[in-house]
Amino acid sequence: MIIFQNLGEQLFGAKYERAVNSLIACIILFLAIHTAEIEIEMAPSILLLTATAFSMGIMWQTLNSSGNADRMTGLFMLPFRNREMTFSLVLAFTSYTLITKTFLVLALFFAVHEWSVLQIAVSLLCACNSCFSAAAWYTMKNEALLHKKKFLPVFILWGGAIFAPIFLVREMVIISFIAFTSMLISFLRLMKADAYVFYHPVSAKLLIKHTKGTGSIFLYLLRYLITNKNYLLNTVGLCVIAGVMPFLLGQFEGVNVMPLGFAVLCLNTPICILLSCDPGLEQAVRTLPGQAKRFCTNYCFFIFSVNMAVNSVYLISWQIGKGGVNSTEIITALIIALQSAVLSVLLEWFCPVRNWKIENDLWHHPRKYIVPLIMFLVAGLIGMWSISIWVLLCIVIAEVLSLSLVVRRI
Repeated sequence: MIIFQNLGEQLFGAKYERAVNSLIACIILFLAIHTAEIEIEMAPSILLLTATAFSMGIMWQTLNSSGNADRMTGLFMLPFRNREMTFSLVLAFTSYTLITKTFLVLALFFAVHEWSVLQIAVSLLCACNSCFSAAAWYTMKNEALLHKKKFLPVFILWGGAIFAPIFLVREMVIISFIAFTSMLISFLRLMKADAYVFYHPVSAKLLIKHTKGTGSIFLYLLRYLITNKNYLLNTVGLCVIAGVMPFLLGQFEGVNVMPLGFAVLCLNTPICILLSCDPGLEQAVRTLPGQAKRFCTNYCFFIFSVNMAVNSVYLISWQIGKGGVNSTEIITALIIALQSAVLSVLLEWFCPVRNWKIENDLWHHPRKYIVPLIMFLVAGLIGMWSISIWVLLCIVIAEVLSLSLVVRRI
């Protein structure tokens, strides 16, 4: 309990004020939507799938958070029993996942549809099972990597056993029995796990060196994206969305909806919070002379490159599925990618996110919607009016000039 209490205070605050605020937000959200009498027909499988997949994803991101090393340093310096440490960590991260993230989503689902008591109980059981399963998989993955063993087949079989019944079985009792069995297996697996698999003392923070040229920082950012699998996975997911989106937006006839896809694809939160998620990097950039201009320029070019890589997938998919991609669409992609990069860097430089506990707080911070919303408005204006390629070229030139002026002021 001492370990759980210590970690809980770090995650929720000294007086657990964050947990209280999250629960109050859940109640307000439920009452507001329920009072408005908003009703949506929804199958029970959607509720169970959301509770399972969402909780599992948040728990996995929480366990892989780079801030856990600093958070656990003091804990692992004290004498502890292996099982007590393991279950204290799992329970603390599970509580954080459920209270601050999952309950908000479930409150929305409970408000828009009338569910039975059994369905609500099974959804909560599925959410808890997801957190424990993610923790068990996390220990298995790290131990398998340490001993160079294969762990992917176990993940596939275990994950299939959790998700398949949601779609194939309609009886809530059977689904609850499967979830309970999976939770029991996770419990037995965690009993044998080494608590040190949760502790990663080596940090991959940036140490900016005084080197000539502008390529070193860009290469670091590129390596940072590749080595952080969560960040890379988000970019890969956007590429998948970019490949499917033309077939969805192409259904709207008579309206140029193609630019709206570029606005949606600029919602790549992980690459836009590199200063917020790494205080050591921010301190180095702000204190070392001459580094602000170099870093911001390379950081802007880095975000622009990633945005254009995703936009390229979108353009190729649109050309294959719908056709009609010309120089105007390509320049539109350049404008939105560049403008998104400039605004993202300015937000990170002048308004970084502070006082966060877990990287999930950064990923789900409301600030992440500011730039995509602006880009959505810009894309809507471009789509409404037939703008010539020369006007678009002038906008690109203006973007580059404004970026150079901003960098000089920084």
